[in-house]
Amino acid sequence: MSQNRFDEAFVGTTLESADAELLTACRQGDEEAWGTLVARFEGLVCAIPRRAGLAEDSVTEVFQEVFLTLVEKLDEIEQPERVRAWLVTTAKYKTWRLLGKRQFPAQARADNDEQRSRDDIPDASPLPDEVIIELEEQHLLRTAVAQLDERCRRIITMLFYNDGPTSYAEVAAAIGVGESSISPLRARCLRKLARLVTK
Repeated sequence: MSQNRFDEAFVGTTLESADAELLTACRQGDEEAWGTLVARFEGLVCAIPRRAGLAEDSVTEVFQEVFLTLVEKLDEIEQPERVRAWLVTTAKYKTWRLLGKRQFPAQARADNDEQRSRDDIPDASPLPDEVIIELEEQHLLRTAVAQLDERCRRIITMLFYNDGPTSYAEVAAAIGVGESSISPLRARCLRKLARLVTK
């Protein structure tokens, strides 16, 4: 399995499940869940206006507007497991709206201003939703892998991050255990990784 496919298969399902549980807890008024949700998605939301070239005060404005909108629409999100994508879409919309206001004041617009606005927005526009989410998930996974104990980190790296396939025999020889031990060790390390990714 390639590195990107591992990121997708492992992080995608793990995060979606954790995101759904977190949103459900927020709907029930769990303040700790709110703190966790904001901390989990702050970097992702802020990355969008930053990527579009907005100043930090505008990044803060987008961040605040996105989470205020989430509070207002909390019970309307039909797919709680997709809250990450919902936040990205909302952050993109608010970034584009703010960018348009800053660059094209209403009193200075000509009749064809709407078309010109679309044409003149800089290339440093927000990345597509899917790319941003994928980059964030990969970052979360790599951060979690780095926090594993040395043996688990080595097992995960050898099995999933090497250029070519690595056999259980090679992993066993590298960490000094019997080959039959690798499968249960692998499962244990993946469970540890899941806890780190979703905490």
